Amino acid sequence: MIYVHRDLSKIPQEKLDALRAISTALQEIQGKSERKAFIEKNKDAWSSVRNELTEMSFDKCWYTESREAVSRYQTDHFRPHGRAKQAEKQYVAGYCWLAFDIDNFRIVGVLANTQNKEYSAETVGKGDWFPLLEPQKRATLTNRSLASETPILLDPTDRDDPSRIIFNDNGEAHPSDDLGEDDRANVDLAILRMGIRQEQLNRKRRAKWRDCARKISKYNRFFKKPKGQRTQEEAATMDELAAELITMASCRSEFSATVRCCLQSHRLDRFAIRDELNPLVDAD
Repeated sequence: MIYVHRDLSKIPQEKLDALRAISTALQEIQGKSERKAFIEKNKDAWSSVRNELTEMSFDKCWYTESREAVSRYQTDHFRPHGRAKQAEKQYVAGYCWLAFDIDNFRIVGVLANTQNKEYSAETVGKGDWFPLLEPQKRATLTNRSLASETPILLDPTDRDDPSRIIFNDNGEAHPSDDLGEDDRANVDLAILRMGIRQEQLNRKRRAKWRDCARKISKYNRFFKKPKGQRTQEEAATMDELAAELITMASCRSEFSATVRCCLQSHRLDRFAIRDELNPLVDAD
């Protein structure tokens, strides 16, 4: 996972207006069954901005950074609009008022968004999961403020959350070593519930790490030689390898967070440029 910069200016105004109109109409409905029926009737609206939101993540799943390993993309509601799952067999009312709020949309591959055991011995995928650190502070239909909530799931639109996950040379996701014991447990739960821990993803990330490591090994062979002893061809090769590593670590590349962890493990942090933090980065 890396930070996803949302630029709503890339979405046609008529699409934004249509979503706001549906959302406004939803707010005027009082009955629970009527709200549910209205949401179901208008659910196609969630897909209306899927292409534009997908471009903002450079065609990658917002949770896993995969382009293929989690199948087709869906528009996930980060805060579930139906029911929210705090723990096993523990459900509470969801965030129905956010059903058409574009700020609540995330683009996610189906195997990360839905509960499944396709590539895992245990059930993974977000589904209705939305546990809070302090469940008693959960927003409700009558008290809609989200300010007091601390979600356990990680949000790719939060600049700090992606750094809470690291990857190893086997392609496996783990909580950052910098976190305390409680935070590590919560991040580990988020990794599971958000479908980030799946064997097919691990395999693809492992291949990415090994490709990165091979380039690093070749780069370091020349780097260890004093500058004055490098041939012109070796210097040119170093430049090419550096450019390739920087590109692999770019937000435009698949599994860039894994590449960055590989670079850091080889003390090449300087190539791990986090270009997604630049709001001017172009998705074209």
